[in-house]
Amino acid sequence: MESKINKIIQAISQEEIDQVFAIRTEVFVKEQKCLPSEEFDELDAVANHYLLLENDIPVATGRYRKTEKGIKVERIATLESARGKGFASLVVNHIITEATAAYPDCNYFYLHAQVSVMPLYASLGFVPYGGRFVEADIEHQAMGLTVASC
Repeated sequence: MESKINKIIQAISQEEIDQVFAIRTEVFVKEQKCLPSEEFDELDAVANHYLLLENDIPVATGRYRKTEKGIKVERIATLESARGKGFASLVVNHIITEATAAYPDCNYFYLHAQVSVMPLYASLGFVPYGGRFVEADIEHQAMGLTVASC
């Protein structure tokens, strides 16, 4: 039986950022037909990016950034070939852990979930709020999570 080794790293080098962008291009631009101008923004320069590696191959990504409202979790993406293995949950949980360590006074997380993946975020404790809206021609729902302070 082949053993799979998964690890999550913060994408810091240009090569790692290129790998993040390659996953997002595959998932959001090619699969979901989002415009590159909508997918890639000026916030990429200030966000913290993460890569999930399966046997040293990048297969999932996500980013977060601190806002006035709390920590915004964004751009969670898993390559089609790696879906169904729980990688998106691992990335989101890792982001929550990293952001909580970086900003111990900030315990509110939020995201704009594509409606089709709301069950994933609900399983991690995120709760919908407000009405549904359209971003990049895809229906979304805002969801929030308050984590217990240490």
